[in-house]
Amino acid sequence: MKLFFVVAVLSVLLMIAPASFAKIVVIFDENAATEASAGKFAEGFVSHDAGSTVTISTAQKFTGKSSVFCTPSQSYNNNMTGWKFPINETPWMTFAWKKDGGTGIMIQMAYDGTWAYRYYSGANVTNWPGIQLEKEIPKDWKVYTRDLTKDFAKDWNLTGLALTPWDGNGGYYDYIILSTTEAEGKTVVQSLNKLTTTWGLMKR
Repeated sequence: MKLFFVVAVLSVLLMIAPASFAKIVVIFDENAATEASAGKFAEGFVSHDAGSTVTISTAQKFTGKSSVFCTPSQSYNNNMTGWKFPINETPWMTFAWKKDGGTGIMIQMAYDGTWAYRYYSGANVTNWPGIQLEKEIPKDWKVYTRDLTKDFAKDWNLTGLALTPWDGNGGYYDYIILSTTEAEGKTVVQSLNKLTTTWGLMKR
């Protein structure tokens, strides 16, 4: 009887979990093979302005063991290998960043190979259209969860990113994910020091 009950509960959980978590896309967290760039996130940035470099850093991280560090002015790729993520399916984007010196930091999203959507904090050095999240640069880690369809538009595919620290020593970026709901994007952020089932599901 007990075995039957356990099997029944597991069956229900397996039916619920895919509906809740199947649409989470890990763009970058631990640079794992299961993430969007298959463990080669830094290598995906094929264009570099003003000698910019992208490296995986274990010295600074928002969650886990690593973040990605970009030096000025920016590194980018509007068509990352294997990327074509429908934003209508995963409209919420969560990301964390931290700036080492300088006046501004930005992240840019390529939609179907075209640049137009941007978030920034501090100064908008480029004067490119974008949404300012904070008036000051994030000297410590700041995390945001934003609805891309409300901030920008519906009916587009995320095909690339630009990491744009512009000045100072560079910018750290971490925990970049897409999710179906705002709550899913925030779950891990709210449970950084807890071992949760949700964490395990989101890391897959």
